[in-house]
Amino acid sequence: MHIKLDKNYKLFFLNNENIMKIAIAGAGVAGSYLGCLLDRSGHDVNIFEASKKENHWPVCAWGASYHMLSGFSAKAGLNFDNYVLHIGKVLKMDLPNNITETLDLRGLVTYDKRRWEQDMLTGIKIEYGTPCLANTFPCAKYDLVIDCTGFHRTMLPKSNEDFIIPAYEYLVENTQAPEEFYVIGYKGARGYFWYFPLDKKKAYIGAGDIDRKYYGIQDFFRKYPKSKIIRKIGRPIRLAPPKRMEPFASGNVVGVGESIGCVFPMLGEGIIPSLLCCDLFLETLEERTMPNIDEYRKKVLKKFAYYDDVYRIVRLKMENKLNMVRHLKLIMSMYMNMKNEEKRFGFEINFGKMRRLVNAL
Repeated sequence: MHIKLDKNYKLFFLNNENIMKIAIAGAGVAGSYLGCLLDRSGHDVNIFEASKKENHWPVCAWGASYHMLSGFSAKAGLNFDNYVLHIGKVLKMDLPNNITETLDLRGLVTYDKRRWEQDMLTGIKIEYGTPCLANTFPCAKYDLVIDCTGFHRTMLPKSNEDFIIPAYEYLVENTQAPEEFYVIGYKGARGYFWYFPLDKKKAYIGAGDIDRKYYGIQDFFRKYPKSKIIRKIGRPIRLAPPKRMEPFASGNVVGVGESIGCVFPMLGEGIIPSLLCCDLFLETLEERTMPNIDEYRKKVLKKFAYYDDVYRIVRLKMENKLNMVRHLKLIMSMYMNMKNEEKRFGFEINFGKMRRLVNAL
């Protein structure tokens, strides 16, 4: 007897003929979450991860909204409180021209992303050390193949409008570093440095920078010379939003998460957008044996429509063409949508501070 989750994630019985054989490429945040929910619904799920098990490590600084991750965790049968490492109070931002802003945090936390993803994968068939490429993967063996390979997008055609910036970060151990979130914004919105505390002894520091200068990283090690590097991670960050990352599907392959541009362009943040995209994908399954791709595409483009406005602001700043009067409509779109999703971001959304931030960069 098999069960399925409806779009409200309530259980009901499924007939055997509605069971799909599903391959998921990538065991990151989207692949782990989707794998967990599809497996719990009774489908035959197999996950393929390119890195070896001993080398598999979740990228990004492990920071996101407590409010959002609590909900996603509950759907996966987990208690998010068991994974929280640091509950933030403030985020300090140093901007060009010696301008400093401080944001009050409203749920921004760091969490043990590695253990969170591993716990979602419990009991699911997963093959490590298995790269998934469109021209070699046996797609015909599966009813559905889901591309959760992030910025690699290995199972889908390339987008003509993709835009990524190089980035790398360090997991450091250092008891002298600050205990709160800290960011340095680069002139022209060409990147930023981040410091995300994990606990009193560990933190993530890193930078994404289109010019590959990574300002702030060397200053951190000069200021805190006793810092010990535990792990170094190099990985580009996709800034192009879904509107610019089509197609979302090819044959029986469907992209979910960062592979189709579900990353907030201003911050390069992809955890929550990827999980939101996963839920949109699950909604299109409903009682059908295959997702309605057209419906899924429409849902994604609608949900992340304002990401394109944010992306345009970032690109205009990079090109030194943003005008606060001429492009007021774009700026107001970013502000109003972010304000409506304040809990999703985990920090205060204040128009005055946002305007100063955009002006300062």
